[in-house]
Amino acid sequence: MKKTEQKVLKFIDEHSLIPKGSKILVALSGGPDSVFLLCFLKKYQKRLSVSISAFHLNHMLRGKDASGDEQFCKHLCSSLNIPFYSVKKNVKQYAQNKKISIEEAGRILRYSELNKLLKKIGFDTIATAHNCDDNAETVLLNLIKGTGLKGISGIPEKRDNIIRPILVLPKKEILKYLELNKIKFRIDSSNLEIDFERNFIRHILLPAIRSKLNPSVENAIFNSSMNFRSLYSFLLNSTNNLTKDITTKDSSLNIPLNRLSELNGELLTFYLKELIDRNFSGNLTFKDISSLKSLIYKQTGRSDNLSSGLTAYKERNDLIIKENKNSFVYTKKDIQLNLGEEKTFENYTLSIKPVDIAAITPGKEKSREFISADNILDAKFVVRNWKDGDIFFPLGMKGTKKISDFLNGLKIPSHKKKNQLVLLNGNRIVWVIGYRLDDRFKITKDTKQVVELCLKSA
Repeated sequence: MKKTEQKVLKFIDEHSLIPKGSKILVALSGGPDSVFLLCFLKKYQKRLSVSISAFHLNHMLRGKDASGDEQFCKHLCSSLNIPFYSVKKNVKQYAQNKKISIEEAGRILRYSELNKLLKKIGFDTIATAHNCDDNAETVLLNLIKGTGLKGISGIPEKRDNIIRPILVLPKKEILKYLELNKIKFRIDSSNLEIDFERNFIRHILLPAIRSKLNPSVENAIFNSSMNFRSLYSFLLNSTNNLTKDITTKDSSLNIPLNRLSELNGELLTFYLKELIDRNFSGNLTFKDISSLKSLIYKQTGRSDNLSSGLTAYKERNDLIIKENKNSFVYTKKDIQLNLGEEKTFENYTLSIKPVDIAAITPGKEKSREFISADNILDAKFVVRNWKDGDIFFPLGMKGTKKISDFLNGLKIPSHKKKNQLVLLNGNRIVWVIGYRLDDRFKITKDTKQVVELCLKSA
């Protein structure tokens, strides 16, 4: 019993998890791990010089059992003279609305409510009861899914304001401690199911490894994950100067090619994965990384589709990673519109409608323009991609200009340039959409009729 407590105290001290004077909010489920954590912190409260409160999230998943968990936690805290807080949340409904797993929904809501309460009561630290077995499950799950070095580094002992003081303890040691001290706890029956990925590893894979290969597999994985975390930290520090000022803008990540040239193969792989993991959801595969590294040396304008809804583009000075959901891409077919009509294509809606000249409100919006209707040939308009040889009269400039030269002058990236749309009336370009009107359609003091052109997200 004493050995278990000393192991946790040593782990806390080695990793500086609990500075004196900390105000700790314990995530209390009522299960053996969180009950052990709460009782341990209470026993050593004076030695650690901390304040303690507890929070329970009622997931509303198991009817009377869920209410029983909440009451158990409330009574436990009362017996230990620890302030108790609880919240009910419909985790199943939240998961359905967000189209995520119940496990993920529970995690999101739990941390959200913990942080809300932390601010409300003026505490500074959240303590969760992740243990050595949880870490082993995480490492194996990430290894199987190929999430890279960060994934197989396991659960960190500290992240921001969250600490995990009992990460060093195997589950069996926690259960033995509770049994010897006759400390009661609750059992979540859903943890016995094998439908979830983590429970499959917990109840099928790890027992098989213990039986056939290593009875102390959790400890072995824990030690390895700590080594991996040290390596990850070293690599992160080695590339930190290259990553700190690169962020996404308009769902686009621009990575200067000159930075990539500074890195060898191994660091380049780490650097690309770290940047993309940091700025986008989803995980890159080994194939994605290979595609990115290959794209660096291809011609400007080349692109590759990655997993997780991302596309990479090679530009003259940058490697660009972009989410596809907001891409302004069209077109194999011309789009026909009549005056007064509105049409939706891809993620955008274009409207062409007559307006009262007195109602014009000029602005700086690139997606909204006004033209003179006096000069249009008929009520029919066409939207299409620009073509080689397209020429127009840019508003505010003298003479004609090729669309390709105009876009080059604006330094439009090649991946955007090739998807640029134009609006035509007859065979005349009216608008390089989002950039410039044709001078022949400008409004003058003699204009009698006005048409509004408006492009907006659908």
